[in-house]
Order: sequence, then C-alpha cells, then structure tokens
Amino acid sequence: MKKGILLIACLVCSLLATANDNISFYTDSSPRMRGMMVPTFLDEAGVRELGKWGANHIRWQLTWGGFPHSPADKANKEEFRNWLYGALAHVDKMLPVCKEQGIKVLIDLHTLPGGRMEDYNHRMFTDKAWQDEFTSIWKEIANRYKDNPTVWGYDVANEPQDGRVEGGAVNWPTLASVVAHEIRAIDANHPIIVEARGGDVGTLARFQTIDVPGIVYSFHMYVPHSFTHQNISGRKRTFRYPGFVGLRRWNKDAVRKVLDEIKDWQAKNNAQIYVGEFSAIRWAPGDDAYNYLKDCIDIFEEYNWSWAYHAFREYHGWSVEHGNAKEDETPAKNTTTRQQLFIDAFKRNAKL
Repeated sequence: MKKGILLIACLVCSLLATANDNISFYTDSSPRMRGMMVPTFLDEAGVRELGKWGANHIRWQLTWGGFPHSPADKANKEEFRNWLYGALAHVDKMLPVCKEQGIKVLIDLHTLPGGRMEDYNHRMFTDKAWQDEFTSIWKEIANRYKDNPTVWGYDVANEPQDGRVEGGAVNWPTLASVVAHEIRAIDANHPIIVEARGGDVGTLARFQTIDVPGIVYSFHMYVPHSFTHQNISGRKRTFRYPGFVGLRRWNKDAVRKVLDEIKDWQAKNNAQIYVGEFSAIRWAPGDDAYNYLKDCIDIFEEYNWSWAYHAFREYHGWSVEHGNAKEDETPAKNTTTRQQLFIDAFKRNAKL
C-alpha cells in the first residue's frame, strides 16, 4: 500500500512539474502577439491609445538616454542600477493600465550594463564583472515579475554585440544560456526571449539553441537596410520598394527568401519565433514604407510568428502616426495608411 501511495505521489509531482513548465509558455497554440515596441517612459495615454488600436502586447524597451551610445557607456554599477530601478518603477505603474487594456508586456533590456565601447561592442564581453552584474540584474527582474501575469516575458538583451571577448568574459551564446538557466530557476512561468548577435536574421539562422524550457528566439527585420533606413544618420540615397538596392530587386518574394532562413532554422530546431522589431522609415517615397510593412506582416502571419513594430511614440522617423514628409515632425491630423495597416492587423488579436 505504501509503495502504491508513493507511486501515485511521484506521478502527481511529475504531472505538476510538467504542467508548471508550460503554464504560460509560448507555443504553436498560444495566441499570437501583435503589438509595438514603446519608449521607456511611455505614458498612460500612450498605453490606452495602443489598447484602442487593438494591440495585445508591448515590447517595453528599457533604454537609458539614447541608442546605441548612452550614459551607461561611462556609468558605474550603482549609477546603472539607479537608472534601471527608476525605469522599472515606471513600468510597474503602467502594468495595471496594460492589464486593463488587455496588453501583455515584454520587458526588453535595451541598454545593457557596462554600455558600449566606441566600436559598438558591448563592454560586458570584455569584463566578466559586468557579465556577473548582467546575470544578477536578470535574477532580480525575474524575482520582481515571476508572479505577474501581465508580464509576457523577458527579452534579455537587445541586439547583443560580442565582437570582442576578453577579460575572463564569455561570448553571447554562452552568456545567454547562463542567464536563461538562472531566470528559469526563479521563474517557471514566463517565456525568455533570446536574440542572436546583433538581433540579425543571419546570426539567428546559425544560433545554437539553449536547453532551457520556454525559450523564444527573436530577430529584427530591417532587410534591405538601405531601404528601411534611407536618409537617416547621414545616409543620403533614396531607394524604392519594390525596387532595386544595388543589383538586387527587392519585393515580397525577396523578403520571403530572407525570412525563409529563419523558417528553416525554426523547423530544424523545433523553436518558437518572435519578430522583436521591424520597420521602414516613414519618408520612404510614396507608399513604399506601407508596401514593405504589409509584405512583412503578411509573411509573419503566414508563418505564424508573433511580432512588434518598431516603434510607437519614440523617434518620429518610425512613427506610423506621422505622414511621410520628412520635414513635418508633427503627427498627421488623419489616420495614415501605415497606422491603419496596424489597426487592421490588430483586429486578429485575442485580448489577453
């Protein structure tokens, strides 16, 4: 009889453990996440506006002062923590509003401890002390939100750059695995979003998966970059979509060919995919930005991927609430075609 009771108890524990591993993990049957990335201090009105549009998730970027370089480049650990705690306190205030609007929040650590060096690589890959701080910070964040159902998950590092690995530090794939294991030891419920080096399509297609349950792999779609980022940061050439960039003609088929790298990698690794960013600068000629964004969304939907647009009420160049005249930095009086594209896409959302 005792053996029977012990067997039943073990079976129950096993079932509970299995159920716990899948409480809120992102799977093929999970509701699709369709939303937008937002600035660190987005206000309540902004959250409510996204709720009105029908977004069901926000990628909440925690950025200190700028990108890619920021005050974090020269800050010590105490200064970084003070900034981070202030940013998280603001998110905490907005979480009840997000819950009311049916919006899940992805915590996105956009500025990493140690900041960047002049060559744009992240300092924590040249100093193990900063990697230890990175791991410690994520353990704190996991403890902070492990029981909060409004938080969807944790995007552990935005576009990590480990071009130099020195000072006893480890490379990004190794560090990502370490942090994922530490988070999962604390939080059994929330997905952990991992980007490959630079957040790129090509690096994710070569990324080694992490042996931790509940990992979602993410990339950022800005291909072709010369089109999506035209006439920004000193660039002075204009490109069309559909149209040529160099000798290659870009259209929906060309975009699909790029994204098929991820689709094939996903199938090979039985992985889950989240498009953490995609965009096209608003002053692309005519309706070209709209055309590019629509083609991307069509393919994301076909491939059953969740996604977030870059970005809502951040830099006006990416704003879908602005028209396509570069010199006009005020929101349009009427709904733009790009804004309507997202409102229509969000109609597919389930409120969470």
